[in-house]
Amino acid sequence: MDGAFTETFLEESAELLGGLESTLLDLEKNPTDKELLSAAFRVMHTIKGSAAMFGFDAVSGFTHEIESILASVRDGTIPFGKTIADYTLGARDLIREMLDPGKSVDDLTVRATAFVASFRDAAGISKPMTRKDVSEKSSLVPCGGKPAAPAQKITYRVTVIPDRKILARGTDPIRLIRQLRDLGDAVCIPNCDSVPRVGDLLPEECHVSWEVFLTTTARENEIRDAFIFVKDACEVRIAQLDSVIDTQDVDAKRLGEILVEDGKLDRNTLSRFLASRKKLGELLIEEKLVSKTDVKVALETQNQIQRAARDKRAELSLGTMRVKSEKLDGLMALVGELVTVHARVLEAALRHEEDPELISASEQFGRLTDELRANAMDIRMVSVGGTFASFRRMVRDLSAQLGKEVALEIRGEDTELDKTVIEKLQDPLLHIIRNSLDHGIESPTERARCGKPASGTIRLNAEHKGTFVSITVEDDGKGLAREAIRQKAAQKGLLAPGENASEQEIYKLIFLPGFSTSEAVTAVSGRGVGMDVVKRQMESIGGNVAIESAEGVGTKISLNIPLTLAIIDGLLVRVSNEFFVVPLACIDGCFDLAREGPREDTSVALYQGHQLPCVELRAFFGVPGPALRDAQTVVINVQGSRYGLIVDAILGNTQAVVKPLGAAYKGARGLSGATIRGDGSVALILDTERIVN
Repeated sequence: MDGAFTETFLEESAELLGGLESTLLDLEKNPTDKELLSAAFRVMHTIKGSAAMFGFDAVSGFTHEIESILASVRDGTIPFGKTIADYTLGARDLIREMLDPGKSVDDLTVRATAFVASFRDAAGISKPMTRKDVSEKSSLVPCGGKPAAPAQKITYRVTVIPDRKILARGTDPIRLIRQLRDLGDAVCIPNCDSVPRVGDLLPEECHVSWEVFLTTTARENEIRDAFIFVKDACEVRIAQLDSVIDTQDVDAKRLGEILVEDGKLDRNTLSRFLASRKKLGELLIEEKLVSKTDVKVALETQNQIQRAARDKRAELSLGTMRVKSEKLDGLMALVGELVTVHARVLEAALRHEEDPELISASEQFGRLTDELRANAMDIRMVSVGGTFASFRRMVRDLSAQLGKEVALEIRGEDTELDKTVIEKLQDPLLHIIRNSLDHGIESPTERARCGKPASGTIRLNAEHKGTFVSITVEDDGKGLAREAIRQKAAQKGLLAPGENASEQEIYKLIFLPGFSTSEAVTAVSGRGVGMDVVKRQMESIGGNVAIESAEGVGTKISLNIPLTLAIIDGLLVRVSNEFFVVPLACIDGCFDLAREGPREDTSVALYQGHQLPCVELRAFFGVPGPALRDAQTVVINVQGSRYGLIVDAILGNTQAVVKPLGAAYKGARGLSGATIRGDGSVALILDTERIVN
């Protein structure tokens, strides 16, 4: 069998098994949900057939046995409960092992045979079903009817013509248009052709109408509901564009035909102008046969029809395609080089200001580079849902091992991050959740004593905050014991006896290597390794960690992570002949710093009426040369506090293609990477959090 097809089978099986775990965990909470049960059955059925096709006979035989048991569950012969869930999850894990090329097939086959026998005993099935029995029971339609089809997106053209007196009734037509935009993706074209001259215009009258091209999963009645309270004061016409689409010929709808169908032009007049070499739209406007708005609406109609046709054609053929991550990395590397080349071209163009054509070409090159960069970044973006879902099984199994009842609540799973960042999130989240389970959430007895429900909760949430994503892990456990941390730190010599450390300073101690308040080492925690991993991993991707905790109430740990590690927007600054990039995401503002004399203390400056602690980059990095009297300050925000970075000059915005520092510079303080400028020189990217710390 072709290796490429086998690899595709393995990839698809991994996806199916990942989804199966989530399905089974949901099914455990809702054991009567027949759709979930059918979904689990379909996974086993699909893997069984595909494994046989690609020569994985041991996998095919094993999944057949599991499928036969699930068939009995689905038919209602066996009730679905924790025992069935445990065994089915175990079967899922065993299939993953059997598909691993590095595992011994013979050993796994013996284990699989014993597992099936044990599963049958637990389910109360004495005689295994034959493949014929299973195939007769295998209907891919969920119990209770047809599978629910996913909501289909439809493109509508909505014409909104408000009555001239609608404003006098106290209705704002713009609000109606906004309600339409909330239903999906919308392109709105206002028609101002009927607006009179200023001298004749009455402010209480409305002379504007709108053409809205709306792509939405909503149906026509839902669109009309937006105008339910203004039915007698607003004419609304709705046409479904998708009904005129021919996927074989996306260009079938010509501009002239659309104008004729709209009643803006008659067919005889259209025929007279079709032979002209001029663009039809421009010619018709010159002859005053149609207005600019009419042409604009017709062009957008044409564009929407072509786009919808392309989408439908893609849907009929292949909606998605698999791309190796190495290819995406290669694409991103090329885009990064292109950004660098554009910076060089722009610098060269600015040296030849007398050549406007060169300047124009450089600007167009920049726009295309930005668009390509945005598209390449979008391709690399992956939702955090897959990473989040992988922790559900861990919480289920580990809470049972610890004798605790813990529910994992997940929110924001659609939030997207660069795939490289996602890969580095697994370990930090793993250690934080394990700590919450072991140290945070109390036993049911202890929770009852504290007046809490027996079942604890861990909330995993992701949300966008500017150019960062904030991921929080929050539990309703006993919180961090500040006094215990303080005492342990004093024992280790990390705090002087009687030292008055702040709450945040005490919390930061748990990130130190080998620091743990546990008296005993268990299989789950106690070695003081986990939180050290969290801190180091966050530093490696330019993120940070924040802790909030209240004893007896719970703990909240926030990971603030950059959207991408490949290209960042930054502010280019200069100190003497050295160039630095300050990440734009952490900048609050800039101001000039005028010194009274060359030796004046600049560790604190006045900014917006408040004292601002400052760091002189010249002194911090040991850049030779005297400090300038007229320096500039970049105001940065680190973990909610403002600081100033004093530089010689602020040069402007830049796109920095992040290059890692070599092994020899890993110990360099205050730096997270480097970038190549347009003239070939190197600018160092600042790690603002380390500089402040």
